[in-house]
Amino acid sequence: MGFEEFEFEFPETTVVDSILKNYGTQRDFPAIDGTSRLSLHLRFGTVSIRQLVKRAIQLKSEIWLNELIWRDFYQMILWQFPFVTQRSFKPAYDRIPWRNNEEEFHKWCKGQTGYPIVDAGMRELNATGFMHNRVRMITASFLTKHLLIDWRWGEAYFARKLLDFDLASNNGGWQWAAGSGCDAAPYFRIFNPAEQTRKFDAKLEYIRKWVPEFEDFSYAKPIVDHKFARERCLSVYKKALMVEK
Repeated sequence: MGFEEFEFEFPETTVVDSILKNYGTQRDFPAIDGTSRLSLHLRFGTVSIRQLVKRAIQLKSEIWLNELIWRDFYQMILWQFPFVTQRSFKPAYDRIPWRNNEEEFHKWCKGQTGYPIVDAGMRELNATGFMHNRVRMITASFLTKHLLIDWRWGEAYFARKLLDFDLASNNGGWQWAAGSGCDAAPYFRIFNPAEQTRKFDAKLEYIRKWVPEFEDFSYAKPIVDHKFARERCLSVYKKALMVEK
């Protein structure tokens, strides 16, 4: 059979239509099965992105379609601006004096920061090679803004651990979190782990799965105070970016 005769069949066993139909309302809750899990297939080319776009349109899953567009967007950024693998898309962000505390970085890697939602994400990553998309943003924000550790350190760690690692998407996501990307979160947007937990894991189901000891005395104390870390981050970023108050 020639290539011209082959017609790709959408993998019904891989992604359930009901998940895609409800993607917009369920995707942010890590305790439920609300994401497509197709990133691994996209990474290795076992699914055509054109077929997924077609499916998104058929199911009227606009939010999921938007995520596919973001993936393609980051591919184009990497192609047009290959320097982003080494430097910030926004040059001013290369002036940020990262603290790069190695002890704190290793605690983040191991899921021992004392912030349950952050630790849950890192432990899920270390154990499975996957991390829920919402939690990827939370852990990345925590590393770059709470700890003021260079986004490239986190990017490299994700690259080693993620089964669905894609250079363009990984780089784009980390630069978004750090504020240095082409369409990034504002530098003053600093995720509050407690608030993120309240919004997206209110019953603590995700946290209990990955950090069962979080309510015990044995659990790690917070590596840094949120209010202090937020103020420190704002001060460092403002000074580096020469932003007037």
